[in-house]
Amino acid sequence: MSSTKPQAGLTNATSVSAANGILSWTTADSKDEAKYENIVFVLDLSQSPSPKPGYIISLLLEDAENLENRFRLVHLLADAIPDDLRPYRISGLPLHLRPVKGKHDVDVVVSTKSGVGLSLQFWENVLQPLWGVIEEHSSEETSREIPNVLVTQDADSVREFSRKIGASDSSSSSQSRTIVLLSGDGGIVDLINSVPHDESSPSEQRQLLLALLPLGTGNALFHSLHKPLWASEGGSKTEDASPLVLGLRTLFNGVSANLPLFRASFSPGSRIVKFTPTAEEPVGDDDASKALHLAKEETQVSHLFGAVVASYGFHSSIVYESDTPEYRIHGDKRFGMVAQELLRESHHYSAQVRVRHPSAAEWEQFDGGEHAYVLVTPLSNLERTFTISPASKPLDGKLRLVHFGPVGGERTLDLMMKAYDGGKHVGVEWDDGHKLRYEEVDELRVTILEDDERWRKVCIDGTIVDIPKGGELAVRKEEKSGFKILVDPRVLPSDSN
Repeated sequence: MSSTKPQAGLTNATSVSAANGILSWTTADSKDEAKYENIVFVLDLSQSPSPKPGYIISLLLEDAENLENRFRLVHLLADAIPDDLRPYRISGLPLHLRPVKGKHDVDVVVSTKSGVGLSLQFWENVLQPLWGVIEEHSSEETSREIPNVLVTQDADSVREFSRKIGASDSSSSSQSRTIVLLSGDGGIVDLINSVPHDESSPSEQRQLLLALLPLGTGNALFHSLHKPLWASEGGSKTEDASPLVLGLRTLFNGVSANLPLFRASFSPGSRIVKFTPTAEEPVGDDDASKALHLAKEETQVSHLFGAVVASYGFHSSIVYESDTPEYRIHGDKRFGMVAQELLRESHHYSAQVRVRHPSAAEWEQFDGGEHAYVLVTPLSNLERTFTISPASKPLDGKLRLVHFGPVGGERTLDLMMKAYDGGKHVGVEWDDGHKLRYEEVDELRVTILEDDERWRKVCIDGTIVDIPKGGELAVRKEEKSGFKILVDPRVLPSDSN
């Protein structure tokens, strides 16, 4: 076994074995083991400046009950590895994570408010040390550029960062850029809508490659892109690894793919509605005191780009009302409270709905002027366990519609529960003629006819837009998005490999 003195943070393993999904190792004074699902990578040192070739096996252990110290890294230094571990091998830092002055920029965006606030802890205790281990044992020049790190300070930090990189003078900035986002879906949405977008020639834009580590609440984009690895039609899994381990594997060993987007356009007079902290500091640090110091902010908007979902009706109302001060005082409980209230009210949303199907020139107008749920998405899952569009495949770029009319609160709840049960809401119909429609569309148009502005809210990837009465939401696919995203090569269509 290796006689090399272990580096800081490395455990010198005198033997390593692997069988039946369990990795076991022995040190000078102990034995230990972990599951394959904890392996982030196996760094091959044969090309490194180390005195003796070998391997560093890096594992991530997570304690979901300990928010203060959620993550623990283990680095094993070994001379040899079992054949079972060879699929996890990397040889160094991938090109997309190597900044090169004037040619390629790398940014790490740490969204401190995403999810339950674990992004900074993850950066400091996991990603930064992993990055450092690879660089320390790399054969590349040690004087190379380092990534830019942005730790967000408020809800506008990502948008401000995006506008700056988009406004950079092309003669002095790199032609390609990787942005690693430690965030949820909101980070992606803020970025794609804040970077100047050349709609006439997106291919001429600087190439932006997005890498997502799922530290938000729903993480719809991440879970949908990785779904073939953690779920199958038969219920089995390709990987048992946690979302964060899967995200790290994709970061260090992923490939670039086009990020499908859609464009949502709004009638004149439409406004983004959000609730932002006032200048006055809240008295306490609890949800109630914070909510009392939120002010409603409205901004005119003509269009937004999305990667997750566009909706009107029950879904958009949940997203909007759970963010109001009245419900924010209830913390995480607010989502369930809003859903229950909306199910009790069972409002009939007054609107005209039209769709255009693929390859069709004509538009189809839906019967009736009342609706409960109108949603289009290019993704399969809005949460890891909420399968809204079971036919959607990673990166296929197809928009699929989920729609049902005013069926009542009990039926609506039943449909939602079926969506949580692997997408079994698809195909549901009732004896009175109501049914859930699920189909591929190229375009959607919703003309909103509500008098009360409470029921005129549409949702675009979590952003709420108020449409004036008689105004329209129009959603269509974007053939060329101008953005790339890092994915596991196993999720690519077979003809792309």
